[in-house]
Amino acid sequence: MKQSHHRWNETLWMSLVGLSLCLFLMSSKASEVQTQIGKKAPTWELVGLDGKSVSSSKYEGKIVVLNFWATWCPPCRAEIPDFMKLHDDYKDKDVVVLGISLDSGLGPVKRFVRTQKLNYPVLMGNGKLVDELGNFSAIPQTFIIDRNGNIAEIGLRGPDLEKKILNLL
Repeated sequence: MKQSHHRWNETLWMSLVGLSLCLFLMSSKASEVQTQIGKKAPTWELVGLDGKSVSSSKYEGKIVVLNFWATWCPPCRAEIPDFMKLHDDYKDKDVVVLGISLDSGLGPVKRFVRTQKLNYPVLMGNGKLVDELGNFSAIPQTFIIDRNGNIAEIGLRGPDLEKKILNLL
């Protein structure tokens, strides 16, 4: 019983720390990131949860939703069901949802994806891609890349995100 209580306290503590960090990070650099809209998205090569390399060239000609997140970030976890629905609703319309984890290790991400049954691909992000996308410091952070490879929108959520995707189709 004590061990279970300790684990719950540890989980609560990690969630509170994660939420505090997310809120702190969200308060800075928002305008710098917005200047990326209309620019060509950087090319990238990231590692999938299976350890294999995945390149942005795989998604050329498609609308790509890049959602940067982390398992320790409560706001990130809260919006995952929306991305799962978006994936289900648009996967046959050349819209790709990619979760880009900014966790420091593969293990927690694999466990999270498995237990939460994420239905879209998750890749491990890196600082290079974050820098190339405007050096953002807030997560969750979402980029929509149009069929021509340009950054069409940043930071949209829920119905606004879906409305933008419909406009790009």
